[in-house]
Amino acid sequence: MNKNYLFLGFAIPDEEIKKIFAYDKTPHVHTHKFIWNLIKGLILSGESDFTFISSRPVSDYPYYTKKIIKKREWEVEISSKRIAILEIPFINTSILKIITRFFSGLFYCFFRFFKKKPKNGIIVFSVHVPFMLIGYILSKIFKVDFIGIWTDPPSVVSFKDSFLKRRLRSIEFRVSKWLMRHFSKVIVLTRYLAEDYAPGKPYLVIEGIIDENEVIKNADLNKKYSSNVDHTKILYSGSLKKKYGIKNIVDGVLLTGNNRIILEVFGSGDYESEINRLSKIHKNIKFMGWVPNDVVLKAQRDADFLINARSPDDDFVKYTFPSKTLEYMLSGTPLITTMLPGIPNEYAKNVIAMKDNKPETICKTLQEVLLLDNKRRKEISLQALVFAKSKNYLIQGTKIYRFINNLWSKPI
Repeated sequence: MNKNYLFLGFAIPDEEIKKIFAYDKTPHVHTHKFIWNLIKGLILSGESDFTFISSRPVSDYPYYTKKIIKKREWEVEISSKRIAILEIPFINTSILKIITRFFSGLFYCFFRFFKKKPKNGIIVFSVHVPFMLIGYILSKIFKVDFIGIWTDPPSVVSFKDSFLKRRLRSIEFRVSKWLMRHFSKVIVLTRYLAEDYAPGKPYLVIEGIIDENEVIKNADLNKKYSSNVDHTKILYSGSLKKKYGIKNIVDGVLLTGNNRIILEVFGSGDYESEINRLSKIHKNIKFMGWVPNDVVLKAQRDADFLINARSPDDDFVKYTFPSKTLEYMLSGTPLITTMLPGIPNEYAKNVIAMKDNKPETICKTLQEVLLLDNKRRKEISLQALVFAKSKNYLIQGTKIYRFINNLWSKPI
């Protein structure tokens, strides 16, 4: 008899998520990509059955325009297999969101999983307190494994949080830490998440999962790079928060004094108004704002270099693996990046690595990469692309499947 797991997370079908993103000022694009690549990997890697319960991954009202989220049921086809997803209802206003997600999720999870035989484990995606609490309670009721998939540290503060929600973050953090220590095993973005929050528990590091179809669609293997004839285009896409290094990137570009280096910036965050202001002063700074993901992907293919420059010295970075890293590597465009503690060492030989994100370091690196000829740029790009393919959902999904089924001691 196949093993059966309850999977509690944020899986919403592609067509519906596009509608959600259209009404959400800060859409969770990378969460959507990660969870669906994860699900595809699990479904196609073995014979276990999964009961999927999901919540709509939306920002609190008014950042997402709807206050009441209704119950929905979905069917999604993955290769020749069909999966059913129950989307739970909740009230999308700050504290009520947490409370209603908990009670709604507990109700639907209990009765959907109660009918399943056998019952082997509860898989909880994210460190969302309502979901972790549901998983903990049900794992005790049904006496099954309590398995976590963590892509962030607990209680991350957001600029979207209400005043009350910010004040309650310290309580949330303590509750999260307690719950995280009670998982049976965890799949984590970096080893530090497991070692610091679930010490002594079995863990598997899965820093990213990509779709092989995205490799084919996104990468331009016959790309021709500009050789400083007119300009060199550097692209950054993602969160425009100062703490993520975007200010240093802008300063580093301006420090070169080379107007042929064009910086294109895509995204939103607390630094966007300043970038917009600078773009009106400096012709080589282009602020593109937030645009649909397919537009960003095309821009990545058209650029000469992609850049990401978080500080390796910040405390929080050891718990993160920048989700754009593998996306960048799929584009066929060389990546310039700092090597954060959460990025495995094997990535270093497939990117143009910087020791830190100081503007002076960025400036020096940009001046050096301008000297790379077409052949060397293409070598870097193809090497990164081949490496990124080793992180596809079938390979990563097989690792996860074997791990949750207690087969991780066997060769993968």
